[in-house]
Amino acid sequence: MKRILTLVLIFIGIGVSNAQSTYNDIKSALIENCAACHREGGGAPFSVLNYAETSTWKSAIKHELQEGSMPPWAPDTNYMHFVGEREISEEDKNAIITWVDEGGIQGDSSQEPVSPAYPSSLLNGIPDLVLDMPMITSNAASTDAYNTVVFSTGLNSPRKIRAIEVVPENAELTHHVLVNADEAGVVQNDLTGYSFDVEGSIVIGTYAPGTNPIIFPNSDEIKLGVTLPANADMVLQIHTPNYTSTGASLGEEINIQLKIFFYDEGETGIREVYNFTPLQYWENDFVIPAGEIRSFQTEIGLDQFTDYDLSFYSSFPHSHQICSKIKNYAFKGTDTIPLISIDNWDFEHQEVYYYKSLLRVPVDYALKAWHEFDNTADNHHNPFSPPQTIGAGFNSDDEMLFDGFQVVVAYPGDHLINIDSILLADPLMNYDEVITGINTLASKPLKNSFVSPNPISDFASIYFVNDNKEGTIDLRVYDMTGKQVEVDFEVNTGSLLFFRSGLSSGMYSYQIIKGGDLYTAGNLVVE
Repeated sequence: MKRILTLVLIFIGIGVSNAQSTYNDIKSALIENCAACHREGGGAPFSVLNYAETSTWKSAIKHELQEGSMPPWAPDTNYMHFVGEREISEEDKNAIITWVDEGGIQGDSSQEPVSPAYPSSLLNGIPDLVLDMPMITSNAASTDAYNTVVFSTGLNSPRKIRAIEVVPENAELTHHVLVNADEAGVVQNDLTGYSFDVEGSIVIGTYAPGTNPIIFPNSDEIKLGVTLPANADMVLQIHTPNYTSTGASLGEEINIQLKIFFYDEGETGIREVYNFTPLQYWENDFVIPAGEIRSFQTEIGLDQFTDYDLSFYSSFPHSHQICSKIKNYAFKGTDTIPLISIDNWDFEHQEVYYYKSLLRVPVDYALKAWHEFDNTADNHHNPFSPPQTIGAGFNSDDEMLFDGFQVVVAYPGDHLINIDSILLADPLMNYDEVITGINTLASKPLKNSFVSPNPISDFASIYFVNDNKEGTIDLRVYDMTGKQVEVDFEVNTGSLLFFRSGLSSGMYSYQIIKGGDLYTAGNLVVE
């Protein structure tokens, strides 16, 4: 009898250990690690929130997990920690791979975990300014496209940014967006599809599907922000893939909206976030012969840029396609302060990385960068087949060592401030208490407009989209100091005829007001 009972238990144990895993067993892991992008409207080519699509892509899912490519996260978290780390646990990774290996069956659909609801907007509240980027069409043909789009904020006075949310109409057409700004007229559109340079001297942040909005800490411990000058231009570098889930992207319309939250104009105690790119290498020996792996390094004293100790807020390392590894640190003698280390650099997944706590770097320390470049056929990111000699340059087929940071002047105790917890508790990220109200600058997206001819000799027309709604139209023009200047103009249907009158040569910004609301804005140049 004991022997029979033992055999029964053995068979029961075998049955349990060999139970086939189902989609129900791994859906929670997919939600936790993948669904921020891999869902309807999330920007990825398929959704993991339904069995049919997940099953179709199961082999690709396994491959990406084994390669460590998904979820996309570059920095080595054993070297330095950042806000919003996207690392999958070994338990979740193995569970998903096992499900694929065992056939990827569905299981009882009635027992499937419920999919979460995803908000249409990630920032909770009413933005102070909503800007619609001028629409462009995808020029990603045989390869992905990189375009730089410049458009005016219409601000007539400086404002400090509290947060920005990038809202693409179709997230699949925006693999990532670098969000910068500059003084009016400094940066021009580059719609060639090969705009690989990072333009705009005011670095704000980055967007990619599944990442958090750009938000600066605002608490009793610390308030940080970036100043947009009067008449500032927004500068977006947009990476568009040549294929999406619906096919080729060529010719598809790309529409992006910016929702901007400012600090109140009377707000005090806001510490300015500065951007600088101290680690650059442009020496003549920056050449990687075909078939070789080479590394380059550079260092520079922090005192070359400032007289103060700095607290580092974020890191933005940058190279091109054959770069494979990056390491940045600060040092004095044998003492080092880790900044960032990336063992598998991927040009297509670059972003700004925010430190979980501010890193204080004394002014008498130096900064150092080391980059490795793999110009072999084994590097699947290599743009050339067979490999060709690659040197330094601004095209994506060239290479760069160009590492930047966002910093603030250091205060005592900065290193004790937990930026991660402050951002998680921020009301803009808290959906338990919905913020409502009326925004102070714009209650609706700005319409697109353009000036022709521009530059202006005697007169020009400002063309804008006419929404056929009633409302008195007014034109306001500001010089580069933000001072309003008097101008003569005539209102026509869908345009204004603008006369130079007594304006001096130079750059100006304009705002068209309709029915008392800001309707459109831009820049013009008087010869």
